[in-house]
Amino acid sequence: MPRPHKSTIRAVPLFAVFTLVVALLGPTACRPRGISETRASELFTQYVLDPIPKSVTKIRADQPKDILGYTYTFRFNINRTDLALLVESGTLQRVWNVRYENGSLDWGWDREGPGGLSMSKVYKVVYSRHSTLRQRAPAWFEPERWSNPEAYALEKKVGDRLNTQVLLYNEKEGEAYYITSSVRAN
Repeated sequence: MPRPHKSTIRAVPLFAVFTLVVALLGPTACRPRGISETRASELFTQYVLDPIPKSVTKIRADQPKDILGYTYTFRFNINRTDLALLVESGTLQRVWNVRYENGSLDWGWDREGPGGLSMSKVYKVVYSRHSTLRQRAPAWFEPERWSNPEAYALEKKVGDRLNTQVLLYNEKEGEAYYITSSVRAN
């Protein structure tokens, strides 16, 4: 029987150590870290609305992106009256044709362009539950469950930054998603 090569003999212990580390730490090291309810409320007042309206409860927050900018995703309960406060506070505009498919949140809004022509803008927030190449989505981010949610958005350039806010509302469930991001503008 041929003798194993020296590099093979050295690789076996390294592989064993690697396997042990992954087995012990893998599930916790790869699991998305949640944001506590207290921190989620603090972030809500910082990025969504301050003070928090009375009907807003069960606030969840996630920060899937913080390289070269930030993105925060919120999910919370809210009633229609307080939704109006949120929409008016940020001068959000109504948007249409909202879809969430394959990790991409798409919508459009109509604006009048030159000569009264209608223009549509499409924006994407890309998430993935599995890939590390895209922003990971929190487990509770499920806008695909909502059929035709009421939706609002705002896109504003501030200096060299492009700030975007998106609000999705499901009146039947009394729930909303709010996504806010700031990235370097091209």
